[in-house]
Amino acid sequence: MKIAVAMLGARMHYAVPRMLHQEGLLHRFYTDTYIGNKPWLERALQLVPERLRPGELSRWLGRKDPLLPPEKVVSFDSLGLQYALARRRAAGNGATVEVVVEFAKRFNHRVLQYGLGEVDAVIGFNSAAQELLAQARRDGQRCIMEQTILPRRLARRILAEEQARWPGWEKPAAKLNNEHMLEEREFAEWQLADMILAGSEFVRDGLTASGVPQEKIRVVPYGVDTSRYNHIRNARKGPDEKRPLRILFAGQVGLRKGVPDLLHALQMLDPEAVEARFAGPIALRREKLEPFSPWVRFLGPVPRIKMLELFEWADVFVLPSLVEGSATVTYEALASGCPVIATPNAGTIVRDEVEGLIVPVRSPELLANAILRYADDKELLIRQETRLKESFTIYGLGRYRNDLLDAFHELGASWSYA
Repeated sequence: MKIAVAMLGARMHYAVPRMLHQEGLLHRFYTDTYIGNKPWLERALQLVPERLRPGELSRWLGRKDPLLPPEKVVSFDSLGLQYALARRRAAGNGATVEVVVEFAKRFNHRVLQYGLGEVDAVIGFNSAAQELLAQARRDGQRCIMEQTILPRRLARRILAEEQARWPGWEKPAAKLNNEHMLEEREFAEWQLADMILAGSEFVRDGLTASGVPQEKIRVVPYGVDTSRYNHIRNARKGPDEKRPLRILFAGQVGLRKGVPDLLHALQMLDPEAVEARFAGPIALRREKLEPFSPWVRFLGPVPRIKMLELFEWADVFVLPSLVEGSATVTYEALASGCPVIATPNAGTIVRDEVEGLIVPVRSPELLANAILRYADDKELLIRQETRLKESFTIYGLGRYRNDLLDAFHELGASWSYA
């Protein structure tokens, strides 16, 4: 079987096309900006010193996967650069949705103009695959889409509730006009797809609540390259009794990630007993954050390579999200041997009381109790760290690949894989 993958952006660091290639199933991978199929340009751009590189250039140099053969990658780089510039111009004036829809359509049309070739199935991603899946269905090809996050209509409702819970907390943002355009694209893609991949039960439940037949949905949790975290995981020796419990949060410091709940949970604890670091862009007002400075250090955006140092520093990772798909950062924490406290809405693969603790959303008191358990019961932390060292392959790409291929197999064709 031969599969084409069309991805606007760099979802999961190109894990899906890479795994399909490794199994001999990838026919072609279509994307926007990608440097890995232009080695001559990559060599030239790397001559620019890092300190002088604009952010867009640094991001472009990261758009590659060494395991993907360049001849299997088709990139529409001018489209990608135009998309980045258009989104930047649209920020602040409410036109972001229109830009996203316009470039999703343009990307689909470029893929179709190039041609899919002799493929048996096409994989696209929510809000960016409607035209491609429609043509694939007309051509008799299987249509697979991945729903990377909770359906937009449900997510919008939850975020509106959060804004009402925490009035004045989030920095003013431009009102997004015409959000229904993206919701309508998602709905159309659900209708066109033979199979919808969801990274978590949370996303699956959101799909069924939106009217998607459950038999169309396959839950396939993600995975990460666990080898990147071997040195951190293997070096863990349990907490130091002489210092506070170290808490790490990573992601946008905003309402969607449940940050106000976490801040109030920490405030219920002795600041001498816990030490927290929050890594990520800050979307909340500074004056709202200042009262929590005895408990938290706000780091702002942290480069990916520096995140390894933070995972090594942390005793426990906490993500009290209200809306996710299946948060990759929780897999990275687990691969680092770091137990995770999360909500069901985080879509994590964590099992309650095994690799971490699961707490309900919007529950600062229960979140504080969960953190306090680790602070008071160091044996709990040691047991879970040991479990993570023994079962780290559960969070890896090998398990992810097998689950993904099993889902394809269920589609009804004779998929050939090891």
